[in-house]
Amino acid sequence: MKNSAAAQPRASGDASRGTSILVVLALTNLFSYASRNALFAVYGDLKTQYGIDDADIGLLTTVFMLPHAAATLGFGFAGDRFDRRRVIAFGMIVAGVTGALGALGSSYGWLSTSRALVGFGTAAVVPVANSILGQIFDGPYKASRLAVFNLGLFVGGVIGFGVGAAVGFPIVVIALALPSAALGVAVMTLAVPVRASVPIAIADGAAPNSLRVMVRSFFGDARELLLIRTLRWVMVSTTVMAFAAGGFGAWLQEFLVREKGMSKEAATSLLALALVGGLSGILAGARLSDRLSTRRPAGRMWTIVIGMTLTAPCAVLAIVLPDGPALYVIGVATLFFISWYHAPMAATVDDLAPPRLAVSAQALVIFTMHMIGTAPSSWVLGLISREWSIETALWVPTGALLVAAAAMAMATSSYATDRDRARPSAPIDGTAAAPSL
Repeated sequence: MKNSAAAQPRASGDASRGTSILVVLALTNLFSYASRNALFAVYGDLKTQYGIDDADIGLLTTVFMLPHAAATLGFGFAGDRFDRRRVIAFGMIVAGVTGALGALGSSYGWLSTSRALVGFGTAAVVPVANSILGQIFDGPYKASRLAVFNLGLFVGGVIGFGVGAAVGFPIVVIALALPSAALGVAVMTLAVPVRASVPIAIADGAAPNSLRVMVRSFFGDARELLLIRTLRWVMVSTTVMAFAAGGFGAWLQEFLVREKGMSKEAATSLLALALVGGLSGILAGARLSDRLSTRRPAGRMWTIVIGMTLTAPCAVLAIVLPDGPALYVIGVATLFFISWYHAPMAATVDDLAPPRLAVSAQALVIFTMHMIGTAPSSWVLGLISREWSIETALWVPTGALLVAAAAMAMATSSYATDRDRARPSAPIDGTAAAPSL
């Protein structure tokens, strides 16, 4: 695959337009993650209001992630066939409205339903936005541009966590719901570049929009993508990574308070400082991956391997060190290295996917990450914490980091072949299908 000389908005031919699209999508991602992390700092409020324990709290994240993961596949299918702006807008408006409704109920079941619907809506953002940005900024600096979008993950995490700590529950869910819905409307104004859409296969005289035809096309797309060997290994690696990251994210503050004897305010300050390391890690990992990709075909993937490998000893030290300056330093280092994978992963998936299935490929990887990795992580660690201790629970994601690194290393051997097969140097003219946004 031939890369362009610079990361310019190739499809639109307008650098300023590409930048404005990047900014709006990054803000959308930011509030998507803020909504996801909205409850992490209000565990005490939830226990008081609903009379629940650690396992119940952990299950709230699972309730969020299961529909989030499942909906990713549907939104990916839609994003390859319909107006990508409308797909994102629909998801964010649903997330905003149902998130606000979560403040109105008085039962754990009502809150769980609200969290499930917020998870469903926010699933539209990442796979569709990654395909838009991958198209606009295709070239040797693709990961660096995707890193700006992925900054929303940590900035949103800080905002969700910080708003929760400042205003408590239930105000936090209302405060984050309103801008989420507004951004859904704003996405519709973007001048997203036109591209070829995937025609829906019609067989046996079925109506073009029938459920049977849609399901058949959906499984046909998935089967084609799963035949890509490198993509299968990437899915294994990122799923294990997601389990580790989800477990740490959900339980780190509680660990610092219970096991390190820190106040809630001190633990929040440490995590806020560590998230600065995460932001730096996203940018550093993206830049390093782009540089390595000019020297070896699988350079972006090797960046992920290095990042996961270096995260493991940092996580070990974060568990065993007592409260003090060294813990703060190692906390920053842990999030710095674990964040390397975000932009290189998105760029790699985009490289491996046929352009007509770019959204579906992103969705398939994110689906396995969240359904098998993130969704059960908080609950599993909550169960281990309840039976043994929260420190014991955190050793599980620590070990998972090395498994993730090994799986990504396995993926590198077939990357060049699979990339060139999916993205030949000849342009895709898209004459077989009508263009979509």
